[in-house]
Amino acid sequence: MNPNDSIETTAPTIDQAINLALTQLGAHQDDVKIEVLSTPRAGLLGLGARQARVRVTRRMPEGASTGVTSPPPAPPLLHESSTATTVPVRPEASTLASREPLPLPVAAPSEPEVPEIEQEGELEEALAGAEEPSAHRERAEPPVLAREATAVMARILELMGEKAKIETVDDSSAENVELNIKGDGSGLLIGRHGQTLDALEYIVNRILARKLKDAAAPVSIDIESYRARRRRQLHRMALAKGEQAKREHLAVALEPMPPRDRRIIHLALKDDPLITTRSSGDGFLRSVEIMPVDERREGPAARGRDRHRESGRDREHPAPGQQGGFKHGQKRIV
Repeated sequence: MNPNDSIETTAPTIDQAINLALTQLGAHQDDVKIEVLSTPRAGLLGLGARQARVRVTRRMPEGASTGVTSPPPAPPLLHESSTATTVPVRPEASTLASREPLPLPVAAPSEPEVPEIEQEGELEEALAGAEEPSAHRERAEPPVLAREATAVMARILELMGEKAKIETVDDSSAENVELNIKGDGSGLLIGRHGQTLDALEYIVNRILARKLKDAAAPVSIDIESYRARRRRQLHRMALAKGEQAKREHLAVALEPMPPRDRRIIHLALKDDPLITTRSSGDGFLRSVEIMPVDERREGPAARGRDRHRESGRDREHPAPGQQGGFKHGQKRIV
C-alpha cells in the first residue's frame, strides 16, 4: 500500500475531519476505511477543548497487485490414492526485501488535561494560597490586563444569561487589576459567603493565565462592592468575639468559612496580646477559634499547674450555686 493512501486529519467535529481527509485523498467514503482516533471535547472559553482526530485509509481494489508475488496454483492430483501433498510456494527473499515497510500508526498528541477540583475546599484554598508571579516575569500592563479580564468576564456572564455592567476599579494604590460587576442578579453571582464569586474569580484567572502566559497577573473580581462590605463585617465580628473570649475566659469557635474570610479574622486579632487565633477542621469546614492567651499552653506540666491553681481558687472563691469555677479549655460555639 502506498503511504499516501492513508492520512490523519483533525477538525472540530468528526464529520468535518472525515470530509477533510476525503478531500485530500480524492476518494469517496465507500472506498476508504475510517478510524476515529479521538473524539471532540467542548471546553469553557478554550479550557480543556479538544478537536476530533481521524485516520482515513484507501481500500485496495479486489485483484490489485500488492507488490508480493502470489504462489502458483498447485498441480492437480493424478490419482485420488496418491500420497503426494501440495506445498505452497513461498515468495522469494528478493521479493520480500522489495516490499516497502508499512508506516507505523502515530498516536494522536494528547491534550493537557485541566485539573478538576474535587472538593469545594480545594477551590477556596487555591484562591487564598495562589502564588504571586515571580519578580523576573514581565507582567502585562494594567490597561491590557483589565481589557482582557473584562472580555473574559463578559463572555462568562453571557453564557450564564446574566446582564450586568463590568467596571474597572480605579485605584492607583492597588497592585492588581480589580473588576466590579453591577447587575440585577448580583445575589446569584455572589452565592453563600461569596462562594460563587470566588469560583468566577478563579475561572477568570485560569483563562487569563492560559491566554497571557507569563504576562498574566492576578485579577480581583467584586460584585456590588460585596467584598468590601464583607471585610468590614468580619472585622467588626472578630473584634467583638475577641472581647467575648477575654471577658468569659472561653474559647470562641466561629462558624466554618472560606480561607479568604478566615484570614480577615486572623489579621484583625493578630495584634491583641491577650488572645490568639487558630484554624481547625478539614476542607471547607475549617473554622477559626479565638482563645484567651492561657489557651496556648500545652503539655502535662502546664495543664497540671492550671488545674492546681483553678482548684485552689475554686475552693477559696466558689461561684454561687456551683461546685467550682471556670474549667480550662471550655469552648463556646457561636
